[in-house]
Amino acid sequence: MSVQHDTESKAGRSDAEGVAGTRGSRLINLALRRKLSKRFPSKSAPRVLFLQGPVGPFFRKAQALLNDSGFDAWRVCFNAGDRLFARGGKILHFSGTADVWRDWFTEIVGEHGFDHVVLFGCEREVHKIAIEQCATLNIPVLSLEEGYIRPGFVTMEVGGNNWRSPIAGLLPSGKDDEKPRERTRGTNFPSSFGAMATYAFTYFSVRGVFSTLSERKLFHKHKRSLAPEAFYWIKNYYRKFRNLGSNYRTMERLLEHHDKKYYIVPLQVHDDSQLGAAASGWNNQKLILKTIVSFARNAPPTHQLVFKIHPMERGHSQDKQFIRQVGVLNNVSERIHILDSGSLGLMTRHAAGMVTINSTSGLSALQHGIPLAVLGQAFYRHPSLAFCVNKGIELDSFWSSGHVAPVAQRRDYLNWIAQECLHPGDYYAYEGIEIAVNSLLEKLRAVDAAGRLAGRPEASNVMPLLAQSQ
Repeated sequence: MSVQHDTESKAGRSDAEGVAGTRGSRLINLALRRKLSKRFPSKSAPRVLFLQGPVGPFFRKAQALLNDSGFDAWRVCFNAGDRLFARGGKILHFSGTADVWRDWFTEIVGEHGFDHVVLFGCEREVHKIAIEQCATLNIPVLSLEEGYIRPGFVTMEVGGNNWRSPIAGLLPSGKDDEKPRERTRGTNFPSSFGAMATYAFTYFSVRGVFSTLSERKLFHKHKRSLAPEAFYWIKNYYRKFRNLGSNYRTMERLLEHHDKKYYIVPLQVHDDSQLGAAASGWNNQKLILKTIVSFARNAPPTHQLVFKIHPMERGHSQDKQFIRQVGVLNNVSERIHILDSGSLGLMTRHAAGMVTINSTSGLSALQHGIPLAVLGQAFYRHPSLAFCVNKGIELDSFWSSGHVAPVAQRRDYLNWIAQECLHPGDYYAYEGIEIAVNSLLEKLRAVDAAGRLAGRPEASNVMPLLAQSQ
């Protein structure tokens, strides 16, 4: 029996009976009805709902593949940028506040038999709400993120990523140790960064110009407006080519004269979702200030300090000036170096240690066996693996700690991460997208099969139970 969402089908409901009506607003309820004007066919296959994905065509291609492979895949578009990269008839449109989104989403997935939700970036506001509601409805959420280990891998986990990962703060169990784990080398996709930058500029430009006022209420990275972003990205590319020579000379000097005698500090994108609650109050400026002060007072006088600006932050960042100012004030300006390009893996391999808030660059420190200080909540934060900082003053002990986990433990941990979280592919490069959408299909099939074995109830059967509990 088909289910139709339209105004007439809900005309007989009072506000108290509608999902939105539980908040006592007829205006909200009418808005909810207007947006649910999509006819759902009878369900004959596992039903999947895509929310926001990586910038670019990845979710469009993934939805098409799923619909050709035995799934009934739908997608929600929140703004003009989402619509630009969406195709087909199975598209839902939403605009409004977070409260309206909570009600709209709950009704959609609960009443119409959605078995899975797929999203990119579990810290986005619309996604956090969706994950909360899916937990109530017992609907698994496949959360995607950039590969913890790159290049050549993407991250796909059920429930969340990074500090919200189901394996955050854990080590391989004894049962896991019985499984053979050998990590394969990822394929490098040289066009990935350029494609991502192009897609991002296009997405945010279209979103900023063509989205309606109501769609702007739930913008991800809403502080980024079109004109400044265009300027910052032009500046990014200008700085990239202007600083090539100086970056190369700095790296050469450090590797030749200070091998294993410098500490590296990878800075993160200023509005990265990992610098929210997971950062435990830290940001790039606090990290710079505390690290330089602690380094000046406690690090060996023969050692250097290297800050690595994120390549996506190169045009936005004013951190160079701040680093230099703090260095001068602490009389260590001659021992501080700044890079905004170059291989972080190479620099990490020859470093004496790394300090980070919660960047996935910390995995590079584990791979190369150097001391690692973690200030925020990272999924790899564990006292066996890293020097875990709870208060800023504790960083003073890091410079002389020398703590490094044994080789076998680090190897097993990284292989375990790869086995549990990583899948081959790339979200932006053409060749990588083709691989990654197939990885997503395989992952969803595995999650769906596991749910059926566990006897998970259909989502459409959960709404009455949810209503009773309220």
